[in-house]
Amino acid sequence: MADDRHGGNLPAEVTRFIGRRRELAEARRVLARSRLVTLTGVGGVGKTRLALRLATEVRGGYEGGAWLVELSALREPDLLARHVADKLGLPGQAAGDQTDRLCEHLADRELLLVLDTCEHLVEGTAALVETLLRAAPRLRVLATSREPLDVMGEHNLVIPPLAVAADGGPPDAPPDAPGAAP
Repeated sequence: MADDRHGGNLPAEVTRFIGRRRELAEARRVLARSRLVTLTGVGGVGKTRLALRLATEVRGGYEGGAWLVELSALREPDLLARHVADKLGLPGQAAGDQTDRLCEHLADRELLLVLDTCEHLVEGTAALVETLLRAAPRLRVLATSREPLDVMGEHNLVIPPLAVAADGGPPDAPPDAPGAAP
């Protein structure tokens, strides 16, 4: 795992971030004081995009950077810890408890773990997150889900559908953004 101030595996942003300035500011404020923040809302509302924008902005504040773990393709909760370990770049281990291995690895590291699309694995994700947060005092978790994880200390931030301005674009879009009035 990288120890520089820009470590991690966040994807490069290839589009501009338009709208959601208030939600981004609120999420940044909440993440600064809460170790577990879950962005919740209906499917397609922009939770992932908001989480990635936030993680990109704050990753320099974490020695170990920000790490994205996409859960949408994962179907077995028993594989969560192994999946997270793989995304953190930990070498494969044939035997042993992956959760213990993760706890040991994260125990003295400061990093942001972004868990994306948790809704189909809420119980397993909640159990893993709770265990990791207990074991790693400098770990912060930013999750996206259609429902909260219901973990003690979780701050749930509901992301509403994006409002549309009269011109068809987001209400806080720059004038040259797609959908903005000419």
